[in-house]
Amino acid sequence: MYHKLSLGRIKMSSKFFKGFCAGMISCCLLTFIVFLVESAMKSKDNQIPAMPQEIDSTVNLNDIPDSELFKKKYENIVALIEKCYLNVDDIEAEEVVDGMYQGMLEALGDKYADYYTPEEYKEFQESYTGKYCGIGAMVMQNSKTGEMVITNPFEGAPAAKAGAKAGDIIVKIEDKSTAEMSLDDAVALMKGEEGTDVKVELNRDGKMINLVITREQVDVPTVSHEMIEETDIGYIYVSAFDEVTVKQFREALNDVNDKGAKGIIIDVRNNGGGRLDSVIEMLDMILADGMIMYTETRNGIDEEYVATGEESYDKPIAVLINEYSASASEVFAGCIQDRKKGTIVGTTSYGKGVVQSLYPLMGVADGSAIKITTSKYYTPLGRNIDGKGITPDVEVEYDEAKTEKVGEQYIDTQLKKAIEVIESK
Repeated sequence: MYHKLSLGRIKMSSKFFKGFCAGMISCCLLTFIVFLVESAMKSKDNQIPAMPQEIDSTVNLNDIPDSELFKKKYENIVALIEKCYLNVDDIEAEEVVDGMYQGMLEALGDKYADYYTPEEYKEFQESYTGKYCGIGAMVMQNSKTGEMVITNPFEGAPAAKAGAKAGDIIVKIEDKSTAEMSLDDAVALMKGEEGTDVKVELNRDGKMINLVITREQVDVPTVSHEMIEETDIGYIYVSAFDEVTVKQFREALNDVNDKGAKGIIIDVRNNGGGRLDSVIEMLDMILADGMIMYTETRNGIDEEYVATGEESYDKPIAVLINEYSASASEVFAGCIQDRKKGTIVGTTSYGKGVVQSLYPLMGVADGSAIKITTSKYYTPLGRNIDGKGITPDVEVEYDEAKTEKVGEQYIDTQLKKAIEVIESK
């Protein structure tokens, strides 16, 4: 519930004011001593390590401002806002409170640290499973016109089954016009409980079409694959490392093998990363036994990740990367490179060599959480690529003007070089 500040000289209720002060003071003092964890949740970039029984911390109560001073400063700031701030009637008190929590994490200087409200935390968890309950379509908003366009109705998903097609413009959702709607609001309206219906009105080349779509549990496609025309090379594109990606990658790998691929190109360009456990499982499908990577916390080596050797791919591999390949993508490419399992082609990757952990806040019933950097990761040969990136074995710039069409496929300059690498093996 939002506590709104009204116009004029405002007095916050003593219940809210005292409770908030006490909560903030406690939070400030305790957070810097120890992060209490309700459960070991999986974050975007790492499986949460078990919390140690004792924490070796250089931060203590003496480093934190006096609680009375904190309270006085807080009261002073609130009073000045109430008395002097121009847009005081537009303030949502809950947003101000969340901003204070966020400010604590920003003060760490950790660009990957974040505070999640209960709503944001729920969305975060959903987004990195690769699963959600909705209509099963990729929707984008035209930056110039504001139109909501279905760019990819997933095969076999509710939208496609109901008749939606790529290029359809969403005009209304549940009789609400999308004209002034944000993309987030539109997506939220189309999500819902499994088995429930959502009405959408579409504009297809000037013709209005009304559909009733029954929501289902949807696995977001994060892997696509095909055989490259006029070759015997399999191409696998991985857009993210989510929970569903492991199964999709295995299916893609098996399919190109069944079609006689004599080598594969794995494309992680523009892949910003994802779950560490997913990329480990995928590398385990390719590598013989041995080191995949290891992490190091402030207290030393934390965990080693090794391939089991139960599966191994014995044909040529090329991995495509670019400056937007980050995090889990760099774990993937760095391991392939260090283990000499394949050739890295493209441009130097983003350079994210640290791991974040997500901690639900203990003793807080609202379901909020924080994400902080907890370790560095190292490739099999002991490289930490933070701020440096993975340098490709074969450096090739992307040049759209030189993209060639082969049959129904478009072969860009980097992909062309990767094909040459595989064919030379």
